[in-house]
Amino acid sequence: MAYPIAPGGLAAILAHPDDESFGCAGALAVAHDAGATTRLLVVTRGEAGSADGSSDPATGDQREAELICAARAIGLDEVSLLDGYPDGGVADQPFERLVDEITAWMAERRPAAVITFGPHGVTGHPDHIAVGNATRWAVERLADRGIAPNAVYVISPIFDPSGNRYDLSGEEQAATHRIPITKVAARKAEALGCHASQTDASEELAALKAAIESGEPIHEGYSRVRPLVPSPHPEFDTALL
Repeated sequence: MAYPIAPGGLAAILAHPDDESFGCAGALAVAHDAGATTRLLVVTRGEAGSADGSSDPATGDQREAELICAARAIGLDEVSLLDGYPDGGVADQPFERLVDEITAWMAERRPAAVITFGPHGVTGHPDHIAVGNATRWAVERLADRGIAPNAVYVISPIFDPSGNRYDLSGEEQAATHRIPITKVAARKAEALGCHASQTDASEELAALKAAIESGEPIHEGYSRVRPLVPSPHPEFDTALL
């Protein structure tokens, strides 16, 4: 998907195809509907996403196609994939190179705000952790040049409709923003449905559909880590841009 000329907007920088649908599809869809440019950078092709965890280029092809399907459901203006980062092995690659590539991607697009992973990567996956760390290093490099995003958020899944409770870091537990996504929840569900190769996506989709059918409000949670939100923060903010 070719990226639009307009800079700014909301960007997500994540590790695998499907991370966007689990983590931030709702916030991206809300931003898109409000007229913001929405972009996604994914570091791996997800080629180790088979049931036995073995790496297969055909799986990578399938998951890349699933990613494009999900991007269309969400309403993303651009999807980018990095080359040379194996699924499950991002942390084994030169960290400086990853920071360089993320820095260059953001410098070209100048997003106003960025979503990424926190210190525990939600699930503890080493790829998530490496990508989140590299993204925050990249933001600091851009700050030295005076072109950093206005805000950086980490995914804080404390409103997960599946009821999952992860071993989150302090940052990921301390959501500062609760984004109402009820109006776009069906698109998040459609995006999750695109990732048909992934069993956990199917499980999350079932939970989200049940939440939609219940009629209760649905939210995504985020913690703003740059600039830090002063503590105490007694009320949730409801917008990322």
